[in-house]
Amino acid sequence: MSSDVSILVSVYHPYRWTAFFTHELIEKYWPDHPPLFFCGLTPEEAGTLPHIPVGEPALPRVWGHFVLEACRELKKRGFTKTYFLLEDHPPLAPCHQDHLNRTLPGLLDGIPASYIGLMGWDNRRFVTKAPITGPHRFMHLTVPRAPRFHLHPSLFRLDALMACLELLIRHDKPTPWGFEKICDKPDADLPEEFKKSCYQICGEELALHPPGPVGRLGGVLERFFYHRMMNLYAPLNRLGLGMKFWDGLGFDDFFYNGPLPMFYSGIMSRGRVNPFFLRYLQTKRAGEEVFQRLIAEARTQGAI
Repeated sequence: MSSDVSILVSVYHPYRWTAFFTHELIEKYWPDHPPLFFCGLTPEEAGTLPHIPVGEPALPRVWGHFVLEACRELKKRGFTKTYFLLEDHPPLAPCHQDHLNRTLPGLLDGIPASYIGLMGWDNRRFVTKAPITGPHRFMHLTVPRAPRFHLHPSLFRLDALMACLELLIRHDKPTPWGFEKICDKPDADLPEEFKKSCYQICGEELALHPPGPVGRLGGVLERFFYHRMMNLYAPLNRLGLGMKFWDGLGFDDFFYNGPLPMFYSGIMSRGRVNPFFLRYLQTKRAGEEVFQRLIAEARTQGAI
């Protein structure tokens, strides 16, 4: 494993209880992980979490500021690459540690790349058509609507992530939602070398347990169906039915199998436990003690 790779997890204060489960699941499913740091918490709030203490403890905390502060600290410590994820997006099954620890950091240098998204293009929500390249079938995000610098778990060059955050804090909403809206635009005020070197993986190429021929065919057919159904969203949204259609069809309701297996939309949604994720736990992972505790804690937090 390269010594310049880290993992940085940002913590939104109201969701801080989820960070402890994310830590536990990283230890469980990615035990040989690079140095791991949570940011956005005071030492008292972080407790046993490995963390970079927030510089300004007053609430509400500005997401863009404390993440940039943590990135600067990582740079001081000699890190040049970081896996970046939000507190509510843990791995949910054994990771392909060799790909995460060696293959992808090596490709970040070798391609070279500024960003490699771990929620790859081979999922039913991804509709961008862009060049597929290399032995691992990466998608090079070159077209205008390609989702550069999104906040599903991703591997960043640290200087590229810092440039995105420096751009973000110049705007009036330095939040995760602002990050994606501002930084994924082709005309974003970011260095061209960063914007032109963004990639998405193909998860089935890098998963610890890749699908067989039947599973791959099923994925192709699923993407075909959902991509066609997405065409109905815009006219229905104009009628005020967009979110009902989106939720009813379950666009965000799926487990993604890649080198870091994850649930598409994470643990939390709109201030409460994501109902799709909750149903996934109750139907697919009901017998696992860590998820029983997660559901119990969510009830305690009033998030269910």
